[in-house]
Amino acid sequence: MMPRGAITLLVDGRPVRVTGGPFDALPEGARGLCLEPRAIRAGEAEWRLDVPDFGVPEAAALRDVLAAMLAAMRDRPGDAYHVGCRAGLGRTGLALACLARQAGVAEGDPVTWLRNCYVTEAIETPAQEAFVRAFKGTR
Repeated sequence: MMPRGAITLLVDGRPVRVTGGPFDALPEGARGLCLEPRAIRAGEAEWRLDVPDFGVPEAAALRDVLAAMLAAMRDRPGDAYHVGCRAGLGRTGLALACLARQAGVAEGDPVTWLRNCYVTEAIETPAQEAFVRAFKGTR
């Protein structure tokens, strides 16, 4: 199993690559955010936020976990990072778009930005699209 794609964020002026896909495609040695409670490799997650399939997370909980990821990226930008759910599209796309917005990277519409940078099928439902567009990240 392989990640679906990746985005590159500039965190404090340094590029940080984040792969996305099924959490069970967590690359060897990567620091991961698991969004799928039934992932076989969920125990390997450094960060975890259980979100129902096709669902959206609680905004404050997502903001907190993404802030922790960004802190790690500032400290260790050369590490491998991965965000994953079951298929690596809906919840993963939502989290990657919000991560980019919280990092101050996503310009314009964050849904369009993510689909252009990651995979076009990302962020699967209207509720996920609305969540991403309304998400207020903090830097």
